[in-house]
Amino acid sequence: MVVSVHQPNYIPWLGYFYKIHKSDLFVILDDVQFIKRGFINRNRIKTPQGISWLTVPVENKGSYGRNIKEIRIADEGWEEKHLRTVELNYKKADHFRDFFDVFRECIMKGHGYLSELNIDVIKAICKFLNIKTGIVLSSELDIKETSTERIIRICETVGADRYLSGKGGIKYQDEKKFEEHSIELMYSDFNERPHQQLWGDYTAGLSVIDYIFNCGPQIENAWDG
Repeated sequence: MVVSVHQPNYIPWLGYFYKIHKSDLFVILDDVQFIKRGFINRNRIKTPQGISWLTVPVENKGSYGRNIKEIRIADEGWEEKHLRTVELNYKKADHFRDFFDVFRECIMKGHGYLSELNIDVIKAICKFLNIKTGIVLSSELDIKETSTERIIRICETVGADRYLSGKGGIKYQDEKKFEEHSIELMYSDFNERPHQQLWGDYTAGLSVIDYIFNCGPQIENAWDG
């Protein structure tokens, strides 16, 4: 069984869903430390003026050192402005109406915690893209180890004999430890295929909603391999 693991990023990029698609089980790492100015509460979209960040506001007081699952969304009435920004920049896209109402429903549910929102959106996107990979939360597995040992323990707990890592994992994964536990370590070979976009020259690495609004649910067209 192939397992992959990642934090619950907000409207992640295509490479995130490639890992899910190529796995038998995806573990959402919700019990690790929240990182500010990362991709956990924001992601990039394309506008006529260039690349723009779409951000979910979070409470800053007491957030330092907390796990992702403990981070609360700031009560700032952000939802409607957020949705207007998406609509303004993507309403002319060919498949905007195919997914926008689903996205709106996720945003407007009134989630108190960031991880709840992100997981809801990730699952909604997987359903739209017909990705049937099972999803579990790391917080439900009660694993105390850190770093490579944590990943190995996750694999052992869910019964996986293969671990699919992102390309960046080459820099920090201890491959020998995986071998010692009879777990095959694989790295993602994701290669984003240029697709139809609004607003000028093609830009890679945007939130998956850029692909969805422009190209619809045929996710296999989004990458090579």
